[in-house]
Amino acid sequence: MIPAGRAPGDAGLKRWSAVPDAAGIKVLAYHWVDPEPGQKLRQWGVTPAAFEAQMTALAEGAYQVLSLEEVLQVVHGERPSSPKAVALTFDDGYRSLLDHALPVLERFGFRATFFLVSDRVGGTNAWDARHGDAPRSLMSWDEAAGLLARGMEIGAHSRTHPFLPDLPERELEDEIRRSKETIEDRLGCSVRFFSYPHGLIVERCRHSVMAAGYAGACSSQPGRNEPGTDPFVLRRTEITCHDTVRSFAFKVRTGFGVRKWAGTRIRDWFSRRSPVAREVSL
Repeated sequence: MIPAGRAPGDAGLKRWSAVPDAAGIKVLAYHWVDPEPGQKLRQWGVTPAAFEAQMTALAEGAYQVLSLEEVLQVVHGERPSSPKAVALTFDDGYRSLLDHALPVLERFGFRATFFLVSDRVGGTNAWDARHGDAPRSLMSWDEAAGLLARGMEIGAHSRTHPFLPDLPERELEDEIRRSKETIEDRLGCSVRFFSYPHGLIVERCRHSVMAAGYAGACSSQPGRNEPGTDPFVLRRTEITCHDTVRSFAFKVRTGFGVRKWAGTRIRDWFSRRSPVAREVSL
């Protein structure tokens, strides 16, 4: 929440300078932006006010917002990697993004990638029904086409949002390949990026994504994307309803939440000092 009398972003990235910007591109992952973030699933939502403050902080901090295509160029060593660069992604294709995220993105001239669940377009997030929150509407094909017309990118997020590692091989391949084909057929665009549902990935999922003809894929593993990062396991940092302006700034600078960042630093320190610790970490 932004304190009274303080402009969005005023306490943002410029003031949070204790931790420097780490090398590599930080890809930020959102789900819904909505005045009602939910109950059991509220972690995955942010309010419109919080989202506006976060985008304002990026703009005031002079961060460059890249497309995933540009992130891919970085990991392939075809483009310089700036520590003050991020990419923006939205999983599932919620209709609320059209009202509460798209106008803010356009105001700042930020591009983003929206990952669609191809067989659920125009429906609801039925895969979350077991949690008990009210269903959320997903954008239609016409609305997705409108995003493309306004300069946004569309990616694939499977056909039905299953737990991919649990599927037999044929079903796994079908979820990944047909999602790409359906979106391309309906929107007349090339779909080059995949986002793993539930953030779950094992090697055969990665292999199926490669075989389906994608150029890259987003995981839910936090961190930074640098030359040599696996393009089919691009690192992403989840932005949640719990993020304050400070914790958002920390994620943008490091690619991690505070706890995971501290854990990686401790492991790195031990691995440098102890051959035994280094063997254990492997």
